[in-house]
Amino acid sequence: MFVSFCFPMKTLQREREIIVYLPDDYYQQNKDYPVLYIQDGQNAFFDYSSYCGISWGFLEYVKQTGMEIILVAIPCNETGFKRMDEYGPWKINEALSYQETGQKGMIIGGEGKAYIDWLKDELKPYIDQRFRTQKENTGIVGSSMGAVISAYGALRYPDVFKKCAALSTAFWFYVDEFLDVIRHQQYSQDNRFYLDLGEFESGDDQKINQWYIESNQIIYEQLQSRIEHLEAHYFEGAGHNESEWRQRVPLFMAFLYGRNDHVSNDFIRFR
Repeated sequence: MFVSFCFPMKTLQREREIIVYLPDDYYQQNKDYPVLYIQDGQNAFFDYSSYCGISWGFLEYVKQTGMEIILVAIPCNETGFKRMDEYGPWKINEALSYQETGQKGMIIGGEGKAYIDWLKDELKPYIDQRFRTQKENTGIVGSSMGAVISAYGALRYPDVFKKCAALSTAFWFYVDEFLDVIRHQQYSQDNRFYLDLGEFESGDDQKINQWYIESNQIIYEQLQSRIEHLEAHYFEGAGHNESEWRQRVPLFMAFLYGRNDHVSNDFIRFR
């Protein structure tokens, strides 16, 4: 079942629709549930509301597996380049901003810290108060720039977001900044971090495809010695879209919430 509501983003002076999935027997039970926060939440459940007409299929996944979890979908800000702003923890340099926007002088990104602080300090406490949650069992997931902000949240606040799945992450915007975050944090046995990448994240643009590969490789190698429960995958021939990410839902959900404790070395194949 679903519950939806608008929730204020006080620091960013806007509001956002929140879509919450609850297990069908939620109101017949008296148990607490883990919570997973989903970025680009318009793509989480239904094909008709998804950006490209294919959702991630989270609803089908929990129905088929019987997984008992609360899913909190946060649709992105689709106004202008606000998605890049909200999902960018730091401002993107002028050259890359121009590459993304085609507009000289426009600098994008930089609202991501405020966004994660809103999620951590306002939305999560509200969800924990309104619903029966396992407050210490909170995950976050996203793809592309949604993966950037998910990774930032989990790596910057590992005591809050103990589970993270970052798919097709555009780390190449912020490699040095992420390395600095990782070096200044301590991670525990409770932290689980999944990341993956496709061969053609930018289609035929081989330069950006290589940026994806190299930046993910750097972050992965830095995390290897810091996070014990780490899983990484490289998918040959895979592109950058919801159809690809939908296929990976069972993979990262099994890792984050199951008994799959092995560490994959797939990233060694990166070139």
